[in-house]
Amino acid sequence: MISDVIHALFYMLLARDRLTAIHSRNVSKYAMTIGTALGLDSDDMKELYVAALLHDCGKVALPDKLLKTPRSYTRWEKQMVQQHVVIAKKLLVNLGFSNKILDGIYYHHERYDGMGYVEGLRGESIPLFARIIAIADVFDALTSKRPYRDPLSIQQAINVLKESKGQFDEELLDIFLRYINKSYVDIIKNI
Repeated sequence: MISDVIHALFYMLLARDRLTAIHSRNVSKYAMTIGTALGLDSDDMKELYVAALLHDCGKVALPDKLLKTPRSYTRWEKQMVQQHVVIAKKLLVNLGFSNKILDGIYYHHERYDGMGYVEGLRGESIPLFARIIAIADVFDALTSKRPYRDPLSIQQAINVLKESKGQFDEELLDIFLRYINKSYVDIIKNI
């Protein structure tokens, strides 16, 4: 039953915005890399995969104007886009998803230094799944074409991640960077 819901939500996202769906698929694969390196058990790996795959499902409620704008957001537009995690939680909370999945989705824009959103959590008060998804999310966003910019190279994206002191859990970032390389990324992007 729950797998049917997951597939339905993913295909709803795919029908709504193909680029967001592809991004979500990539994020789930990168997140699994970190989870594997951490030695998460099979139940946690399944839940991490679902949280990463559905991390942006709240964007189905956002207008195309926001999702496809070819420029930087205004302050108001940025606040609207930030609501996608709140929308996702409201959408998923009564569908039988675990708290780990819901927290991974809801908190994936928190920053390790406390400067993120929605709650301004910091450090290890941010749930593990959210800290993992945050790294995978930013890496894929940097290496993917966006309406407002071309993709960065793998090395440029790695440099941005390394220079983003305070944004990520450094231990998890080190794990991700240790396991990521150009051939691996190219394989994942083409699956």
